[in-house]
Parts: sequence; structure tokens; C-alpha cells
Amino acid sequence: MERAYKTGAGQIWVHTHGRKGIPGVSPTDQESGPKVVKSCANAQSRTLHAWAVISEHGICGQVRDIDGTFHPLRRLAVIGWPMVIPAFREIGSTAFRAKAKHPGHQDDRYVRQSFLGANAQDIIENTRVGVVGLGGGGSHLSQQLAHLGFKGVVLCDPQEIADSNLNRLVGATVEDVRTKSLKSKIAARLFRGLQPQVEIDDRPLSWEAKVPALRRCDLIFGALDSFSARRDLEAFCRNHLIPLVDIGMKILRPEGDAPEIRGQVILSLPGETCMHCLQFLTAETLAEEAQVYDKDPQPQVVWPNGILASSAIGYAIGLLTGWSGSSVPSCRMDYRGSQMTLTPSHMAKALNGQRCSHYPLAQCGDPRYEKL
Repeated sequence: MERAYKTGAGQIWVHTHGRKGIPGVSPTDQESGPKVVKSCANAQSRTLHAWAVISEHGICGQVRDIDGTFHPLRRLAVIGWPMVIPAFREIGSTAFRAKAKHPGHQDDRYVRQSFLGANAQDIIENTRVGVVGLGGGGSHLSQQLAHLGFKGVVLCDPQEIADSNLNRLVGATVEDVRTKSLKSKIAARLFRGLQPQVEIDDRPLSWEAKVPALRRCDLIFGALDSFSARRDLEAFCRNHLIPLVDIGMKILRPEGDAPEIRGQVILSLPGETCMHCLQFLTAETLAEEAQVYDKDPQPQVVWPNGILASSAIGYAIGLLTGWSGSSVPSCRMDYRGSQMTLTPSHMAKALNGQRCSHYPLAQCGDPRYEKL
């Protein structure tokens, strides 16, 4: 109660009946849990509070809405490498709903990716992902997510396709340019062609206009054009404890020298090093970008976007399934097109093991506005 009052943050009261198995709740839990949560709500009424019994395999509990209504606690993600999204049991039920909605697969569509783990396909199908930016890199991300079997996705991009996008936007056609198709609809068409049962939010809006939908995501991919946009998206993901995989590229044209393609893939995990820690986002780069008002269109080609998007998907599948059994990989990979190399960042190596100082875990959650 004191912490709720002082920090303004919602509280989850948890305990365990043992580390293994899918937990249930006792009569004592059902009586005392809501009382504890109501006490927290008395101290801080503007946020959600919850109680739960947890184990390494599942959860069972309730969330109290700000209007006093209790709802089943259906989702709990353990953020780390790899992530864990436990099963949950309804209070008063002897059954539980596992990660899988469809235990086992009757066809051999995914048999060749079964090496990812016995439950990998169930994890993939029940993971909700967001893709922010559906141009060159974002279209590659959407394509691979659809092929892998993801069935819950939020697509964010308000723009229509242009003729200049056809050299790199996967799934787009000349007819799409003629009819001024939306990028989000092109990506959604690709998803539905491979996953007819996909639950997809393809409203043609910016990510800022789709915050409620993105908050429900387990993982978000960023394929944005500017430093400031990356800064804002990472801040949102950190505040809501959502892992972010960001990709980007640019073509440098030094005077008197051959052009060079540079790119990066960054895994931003809550609590771990962020883009500021890695010095990818700095006050200087953000200020310099803000001073450039009439920027020429950035040159782009399709294959670097494919390389970077594929690496981002690799991060995501490793994060969700832990298929390789390896330790956490470098949080940043740098691409150099002339050498066809994708290598761990020197900055990431130097910061290995350090915690992020820009987004303290104790300060996560929705921003609070106070009148001064």
C-alpha cells in the first residue's frame, strides 16, 4: 500500500504453492487475494492492481479494474532470454489454457521448423507481435512472420504505397500503386494469404494512434526512418516492459569515395542496454536530425532490408523459444554492405553485462501528468 501510494504504480501481490505445475488457488487465496488488492486500490485508485498464484509453468489470479471489477489474469510474460509466457488457469476451474490453442498440428506445414522445440509452433501462434513501419524493412518482417505462423499481429503505418516503394516493398504490385493501396493493407493481405485465421489490426494509423493495441503485444518490431521516431518507440516499449527489435539502414555517399551501406539490428530488452546506452541515439544525432528540414529521400535497396529483417526475426525466435540453448547474443549487430558482413557491435561488447541507466525498471508504466 505504501509503495502504491508513493509511486503511483499498480501492484501485483503474488505467492507460490510450489515451483512446478499449473497452479490453482485455495479458498484462502480466493478470500484474501481480492482484499489485499482492494487495500492497494484504496492507496492508489488510478491504476490497476492484481493478485496471483504463480509457478514456473503458469498463473492463476485476478486483476482489479479501476472501477472495482475483477477480471481473470490471463497473461503474464517473464521478460528475459528466453521469454516465458506461462499457461493460465481460470479460478474455480480444474482445467487450464496452455500456450497452445491447438495442441499438436495435424499437417506437416511446420514440420521443417520443429527443431525450434516441441512447443515452438504453439508459442509462435499465441504470441502477439507489432510491426511499426511497413516500408522496406517492415514488409520483409511481415512476410517472414506470416510464413513462420504468427497469428496475432498489429500493423502500424498510415501511408499509401508510392511508385518509388516498388523496388523494396515485399508483396506490393504495380496495381497497388495504381489504386493507391495502403501499406498496412498490403501487409495484411500477405498475412491473410498465409494465415487465414490471423487476428490482425491493420488500421492505417501511426503507432502513436494504436497504443492500446500495441500494449497487448508480447514483442514489437521497429522499422522506422528517423532517430527521433526510434527514441519515442523505445521509450514506449520500455515503459510497458515490451521487448523491441529495431532495424534500420542508410547509404553513405562520401565525397570522392564509393558509396557504403550501413545498417544495424538492435535488441532492446527491458532492464538491459538501450539505444542510448549503445550510443546509437545521442543528443548530437537527435539535434542534428531536428535541424534538417528539407531532407532528400534516402536511397534504399531491397537486399540489405532483407538481411536486417531476417536477423531481427532470428532475435525474436531465439527470444521466444530459446531453441539454440545459447546465452544472450550481442544486443546490437552492425551491417556493412560492401563487405557483406553482419558483426556484433564493438559498443555492445564493451557494455556486456551492464544495466540500463536511462530506463529504470522502477519507473516503468504509463506516464503520470502532474500540474505544476
